[in-house]
Amino acid sequence: MKIKTLSLGLIQSNCYLISTEKAALVIDPGFEDDRVLEFLRENAEKSCRILLTHVHFDHIGGAATLQRETGTAVAIGRADGEVIADPHYNLTDRFRVKLGIPQVDLLDDGDTFTIGDLTVHCIETPGHSAGGMCFLVGDVLFSGDTLFAGSVGRTDFITGDHDTLMRSIQKLFALPEHTVVYPGHGPSTTLHEERLMNPYLR
Repeated sequence: MKIKTLSLGLIQSNCYLISTEKAALVIDPGFEDDRVLEFLRENAEKSCRILLTHVHFDHIGGAATLQRETGTAVAIGRADGEVIADPHYNLTDRFRVKLGIPQVDLLDDGDTFTIGDLTVHCIETPGHSAGGMCFLVGDVLFSGDTLFAGSVGRTDFITGDHDTLMRSIQKLFALPEHTVVYPGHGPSTTLHEERLMNPYLR
């Protein structure tokens, strides 16, 4: 499995391009970028999917264009998917951003599905948003804005809640400690490192 990280937009949101012999995944295309579109076009013969970790504009902003241009299905956690077009929830009213809205499939906690030769496990992690979803692919966790290297997600946006976020992170810590974490912003880390060193979790 190959993972390429793109930091997109002024907020430097991480977009992940994951490819194997039979699969291509895009996680959190927060802003339109020709490199993401080219990735899906180059892998069009494979099974492809776009996954969104949560509803905020800096993680979903490029999804509608990618879906329109390539026909790739887009999926997001149920609670966020049900409000994806609401400017309060996607934060476009707060940050004055214009946003295309994709058609989305809704995911629930514990859902598992196969894309080509990849198996994706869905772990619901509310706290940063009500429908936050982490994706476990092999021993790699795509954590969105739930857990970062040395930090945790903000909880001051609508549907955010600190205690809920802490419970979600403890849920992630039930995974093997060697699990590699690719967050929504910043560098990668491991669950082991965050358990030991993250100052917000002490």
